[in-house]
Amino acid sequence: MKKNKALKWEIKDVIAAALLSLFLILIQFIVNMVCMTNHFVSMVLSVGFTMFLCAPVYYLLLCRVRKHFVSLVYMSIVGMIYLLMGNWYLLPYFVAVGMICEVILWKNCSERNPKQIIAAWTVASLLYNGVNLLPIWFFWETYYSFAKSGGMDQSYIDSYISYYKTPGWIIFIVIFTAICGLAGGLAGKKIMGKHFKKTGLL
Repeated sequence: MKKNKALKWEIKDVIAAALLSLFLILIQFIVNMVCMTNHFVSMVLSVGFTMFLCAPVYYLLLCRVRKHFVSLVYMSIVGMIYLLMGNWYLLPYFVAVGMICEVILWKNCSERNPKQIIAAWTVASLLYNGVNLLPIWFFWETYYSFAKSGGMDQSYIDSYISYYKTPGWIIFIVIFTAICGLAGGLAGKKIMGKHFKKTGLL
C-alpha cells in the first residue's frame, strides 16, 4: 500500500510540483540576469549562488510532494526551457540529472529523509555545471550561434572560453557550486523546521 501511495500522483501534487518548479526556474533566471553584469560573477559564482538560493525551495518541493519522480519532473522542465531557448542538448542532460536525483531519493520517498534531499541537491548542484561545460566541450557551434543571436558581446564569450577551458577554474567552479548546494540544502532543512511547518505549508 505504501509503495502504491508513493507512486500515485494526485492533482494537488501536479499543481504543487509545477508551481514550485516554475518558481525555482524564476529564481535561476533572476540570479543569472543580475550576475551577467560582471563576467567573473557570471562565469564563476552565479551557478553556486543559484543553487544556494534554490535549495530551500527544492527542499520544500520534495516535502510538499512526497512522490517518486518529483526531481525528474523539475529537471525535465528546466531542460525544456533550455530546449525552447535553442540549447536542445540540455534537455536529455537534465533528464539524466533528474534520474540520478531520483536514484538518491528513491528509498522511503514518502518520508523524505533530510540526508537524501541534501545529497540529491548537492549532486544536482555539481552536475548543473553541465550548462556551461557541455557547450564548450561538445556543442560549441550550437552555443556560439545561440550566444550571438541572443545579443551576447564577444567579450562575454571570450571570458566564457577563458574560464571554462582552464582546468584550475573548472575545478574551483565545480567545488564552489557543490559546496553552495550543500550549504543551501542544510539551510533548507533549518528553514523547513523553523518556518514552513509552522505556517502550514507542509
